Amino acid sequence: MTDIYADSPELTFRDWLLFVLGYPGWAITGSMVTSIGIYFYLPPEGAGLPTLVSEEIFLGVLTAYGLARLIGGVVDSLADPLVGHFSDRSTSRHGRRRIFLMAGIVPMVGCPALLFFPVGEPASFDTFIYLTVVLAVYYIFFTVYVAPWNALIPEIARSEAARVQLSRLRAMVGGPIIMAYGILWLAGIDYFKDAGFNATESVQIVVVISTIFSFLGCLGPIIAINDARFEYVPSTMPIRKALAVTLANRPFMIYLFAQIVFILGVTMTGPAVPYIVRVILGRDEGFAATLSLSMLPGIVLGFVFIHLLVNRIGTRNSIIVSILVLGVSMFPYGMLTPSSPGEPGDTFNVGIIVFLTAMKGFSIAGFMILPTVMLGQLIDLDESRTGANRAAMFYGVQGLFTKWVYAAAAAILSFLLSAYGRSAAEPLGVQLIGPVAGTFCLIGAGLYFLYPEDQVREEAGQPFTPMSAR
Repeated sequence: MTDIYADSPELTFRDWLLFVLGYPGWAITGSMVTSIGIYFYLPPEGAGLPTLVSEEIFLGVLTAYGLARLIGGVVDSLADPLVGHFSDRSTSRHGRRRIFLMAGIVPMVGCPALLFFPVGEPASFDTFIYLTVVLAVYYIFFTVYVAPWNALIPEIARSEAARVQLSRLRAMVGGPIIMAYGILWLAGIDYFKDAGFNATESVQIVVVISTIFSFLGCLGPIIAINDARFEYVPSTMPIRKALAVTLANRPFMIYLFAQIVFILGVTMTGPAVPYIVRVILGRDEGFAATLSLSMLPGIVLGFVFIHLLVNRIGTRNSIIVSILVLGVSMFPYGMLTPSSPGEPGDTFNVGIIVFLTAMKGFSIAGFMILPTVMLGQLIDLDESRTGANRAAMFYGVQGLFTKWVYAAAAAILSFLLSAYGRSAAEPLGVQLIGPVAGTFCLIGAGLYFLYPEDQVREEAGQPFTPMSAR
């Protein structure tokens, strides 16, 4: 932690810890919307839940669920540069970033819970409208909180070494919490079913508990970081010029397009787990929770050694390696045929899926930590050119181009499940998730290869230096 303390001696370890707890706090809201949301509205066969939205496919690829997510994502993406711009220009006595965290926390953690108490009858237009509106409101306030939170990272960790360490701390604290949550929501549904609640009530109880924990995590950065005490140069650019200058940054655009394609792939992998377990393995959500544990050894090793990999081959190449591992691990899912416990092929299926899940664990540290570090390089480059710290605008423009991508990934996933099947009798939709997601990941890795890391570092005045020499 030496580099971090040297960068910001006014912050204690308690402050750093409370700050990074914001990450699992807001990430849990995202999991509620993406993983639990699609499970609740388009459940797999045998889950005991009604299908809440129409499965009719229109415009070739869209379902009602996919359209609702897409509309919410588009509304959210338009909010990102506005939030970034006003945060960069803010001179609030509460802190130019902190004031946005205070404004966004309650609606950001509350809206996901509302999704699981829909109005109207299953598959009705009322349910679709409710889903769309709540998603749109959630995504706007997600941006109000998360874009300024992200913008604090390059401001409180001012060198690349410190950003790697802060991002490692964020991943080492937040990663296990997010990982545990991915197990616990599945196990929680099973637990409350066994306690006598029906499937719908079980999901709702899990969601309410999740909301409480999310709020407590998101409260941490507000308590810990009062950025009104920091020295900074606010942006004075009008929004049109600020957008134009940001979009004219060629290395940033290369990074951005790589992120877009990669996000399409990685966003499909998490929600796929309960479908793979139900349809391919013939098991319940409790087994899905146990399966996720097989990622843990790889995740731990990744967090421990990621800085050594960066030290040896640099940030860009480390991201590429991480994405390649994830992409390659997704393709074999397409070759598995459904089985049930005790049937021929079941042992093979379980062994392959456990191995592939463990393999994915090695890649998680890379793409949880390093894109933030790379974006920090680009923010430093912009500051050397403009003289102002415009971190939130970079996160805002990133959101403008990527928020709809999360919705597009959900639309693709819901299309595969609705058009090609999500049952043991019609498993093709589930089988296709792996190859489709893996293809997006490999294309994203290729685009990252075009990022001119050495050029960016040199112009920003932060040339690459092995960490051991720092």
